[in-house]
Amino acid sequence: MGTVAYMSPEQASGQEIDSRTDLFSFGAVLYEMATGRRAFGGQTTAMIFDAILHGSPQQASLLRPGLPPGLDEIIAKALQRDRAHRYHHAGEIRRALESLKHDLDSGHTETPRASSASALRPMATRKSRRLAIASGTVVASLTVLAYFALRPPAQPTVSGYFQITHDGLSKHGIIATVAGTNAPLVTDGSRVYFTEGVGGSSTLAQVSSAGGETAAIPTPIFNPQILDISPDRSALLVADFGRPGASAPLWYVPVPAGTPRPLTSLTAEDATWSPDGGEIAYVDGEDLYRARSDGANLRKLVHLPEIGWRPRWSPDGKTIRLTLADAKTTLQSLWQVSADGSGLHPLLPGWNTPSEQCCGNWTPDGKYYVFESTSNDKAEIWAIRDRSPLLDFLHRSPDKPFQLTSGQLSSHSPVLSPDGRKLYVLGQQRRGEAQRWDEKSQQWVQALGGLSAEMVDPSPDGQWISYVLFPEGTLWKSRADGSEPQQLTFAPLNVLNHFWSPDGKHIVFTGFGGGTQTRSYQISSDGGVPEPLTNAEHFELTPSWAPDGQSVVFSYAPFIERTPETVGAFILNLTTHEKRKIPGSEGYFAPAWSPDGRYIAANSIDSRTVVLFDFTTGKWLNLDSGTGVLRWSPDSKFLYHLSYENGPAVVRVGTSDLKVERIASLKGVRLAGFMAGIAFGVTPDGAPIILRDTGTEEIYSLDWHAD
Repeated sequence: MGTVAYMSPEQASGQEIDSRTDLFSFGAVLYEMATGRRAFGGQTTAMIFDAILHGSPQQASLLRPGLPPGLDEIIAKALQRDRAHRYHHAGEIRRALESLKHDLDSGHTETPRASSASALRPMATRKSRRLAIASGTVVASLTVLAYFALRPPAQPTVSGYFQITHDGLSKHGIIATVAGTNAPLVTDGSRVYFTEGVGGSSTLAQVSSAGGETAAIPTPIFNPQILDISPDRSALLVADFGRPGASAPLWYVPVPAGTPRPLTSLTAEDATWSPDGGEIAYVDGEDLYRARSDGANLRKLVHLPEIGWRPRWSPDGKTIRLTLADAKTTLQSLWQVSADGSGLHPLLPGWNTPSEQCCGNWTPDGKYYVFESTSNDKAEIWAIRDRSPLLDFLHRSPDKPFQLTSGQLSSHSPVLSPDGRKLYVLGQQRRGEAQRWDEKSQQWVQALGGLSAEMVDPSPDGQWISYVLFPEGTLWKSRADGSEPQQLTFAPLNVLNHFWSPDGKHIVFTGFGGGTQTRSYQISSDGGVPEPLTNAEHFELTPSWAPDGQSVVFSYAPFIERTPETVGAFILNLTTHEKRKIPGSEGYFAPAWSPDGRYIAANSIDSRTVVLFDFTTGKWLNLDSGTGVLRWSPDSKFLYHLSYENGPAVVRVGTSDLKVERIASLKGVRLAGFMAGIAFGVTPDGAPIILRDTGTEEIYSLDWHAD
């Protein structure tokens, strides 16, 4: 009946298992190797369970005369029904077998007695020797089995950190800004390929695996991001994220040179090639599919409990692992499913709470699976030994994860070289410097003493500002010049965009972290406990005050969840908690209410157009191409936003004449922050203020050492 016969009593009865469970299973294997018969048999599963729970196997030496009594004792102890009486650790049973083998080799153990008849003494002696040799052979074989099955596995290590890029540009990609993972690194052995830049200016790039100058890979793709490299290392699998919030078309980009072409009619959030290159596994929303590389033979494998990212096929083609992102909490975890869609389950349930693992890759030989895990806002690379047939046979789980990297930098997106000798990671240290636009010099200059602060928002009287400290994610307020700082929120809550109330007494913000739902909060500008504005049914974005301070307008995240209940802009009355959708707002998100109350501005769902709702006409109007968090001038005459058309810049649109003006160029400016490329702040005098990236994000090569 298969491996049922090797289950322990606690497994058969549904009790909690531990390391002694594996030793019972190993004892059953020892018994079968020594006797040629299973310890617990039966014609049905029920009969086998009954034998395990209530029976005892016949003594091994009675079935195979000549086995040393010491082996009987080892097997009997391993097969104790009460686990308290078994061996407690694998090392104990291994040492017992090694000791028995030593005694046999030295002749210190008992052998079967010969006849006392003198005529039979020579024959008995020869038989005794043969039995001793046979016993020694059996025990030696079992000792070798015990060594390989029970020895503590050697753990791979890494050494020799070597930086191979030096261009100082962002390499975490596009999907990381829309609740996805960092962009992957891929390699053909001689080069490492990656995505560079953020927002509307991403490009594909490459660098020699030995280090050197970064070179762009020209493509006609509007907003490319690398997903995978083909098994023969001849092409990149690339997505065109020109429309954030929508599945992306897939492209085939030959390397080191060639003409890119659309791969198939398929669209996906993320995808990977099968080991033989004949198929693609891809994620579209919360569904995992597989299809031929030309798009034929499409079939849905499984519906995922959350949005999926970074699928990867095991080298033997039997398993797919991927990262799932909880839409409510933004926490990420690793999951596994068979290549036929069966057996979907978490890979490491309960290992790191709250769960923050993602972005795994197998080693080329399939022995290990490497991934990143984040704790206290610091990501490190970990590995887990993958299953082997013997572990499956003994019902043993893969070994617990072990840490590979540690240091000042966070490490992301691990990938092994094809020869398994190098591990490439994205090393990241997040930091920024606040800078304001100086109209006179037409340059960005240091602000707030160079504080690493983003999304600055002024109080209505202009005396105070609020900001988010990066990368801590905490909300602070201070005087307009940065003096008298006061912390308003604390970890694990992370704050995104935030706005002062018209009377200056409260601040509303979007917050997430600590395993809680991403939602809208209100806090006193003097500090206190943040109060949720809603019951947090969905992922909420950008609360913005009505002029009277009695309501806010907000939206949900269409790139996370798109249903009739969540698409659109909503007005929430803070007293009655009544919520209503603005007519005709189904195609828009991230709204902002004008100070005079006449307008609500918003982004189109494809993040390409800024629109305006006029309460006097009840109609929506397209204003300009742009994206991100929207900001009004105090007199409601101008709307400010980011634009990537004709180069990145902060622009403003006049509500009376719809004239578009470029206020501050962002060309050549590396932006940092949780909302990099999406949001900016303003000073009390109306000047744009940004968080300029002063951190580091480069690719490193490490030597991989494994058995």
